[in-house]
Amino acid sequence: MPTFSLCQNRHDAEDLVSESFVKAFLSYKEGSGNIKNWLLVVLKNQFINEYKKKKRIVEYPIEIIEDPYDALKHYIKEDEKRWMYAQIYHLKEPERSVLLLTIQFHLKDEEIANYLHLSVSNVRLIRYRAKEKLKELARKEGYI
Repeated sequence: MPTFSLCQNRHDAEDLVSESFVKAFLSYKEGSGNIKNWLLVVLKNQFINEYKKKKRIVEYPIEIIEDPYDALKHYIKEDEKRWMYAQIYHLKEPERSVLLLTIQFHLKDEEIANYLHLSVSNVRLIRYRAKEKLKELARKEGYI
């Protein structure tokens, strides 16, 4: 499910998962740690690589639009999402990882702390500071 939320396309998500499993199968060594976290890292890196490739290509399906206002709202929301993810990818580590693991993979604070080797309170503090940075950027650029 997290892969679908990253890609927003079932076929792309399936491709991403299969490519990630192939890479994981070829490079995972026994005793390397928690397999779930390790697979998430492989999947995240694979998504980032694909995202960079497709970064400049924006495809919008041609649909019959009944209400132009709804289409405009949808376009604005998608534009805001693209802007937000672009800003997240410009954050430094570990802020970027904490936000992505929270938003995309829906991991709990304890799981993120374990994965990033941080305390739970540190994860919460990092997330808070990252959100404040994003809010300030959004205010400066007129998104809020």
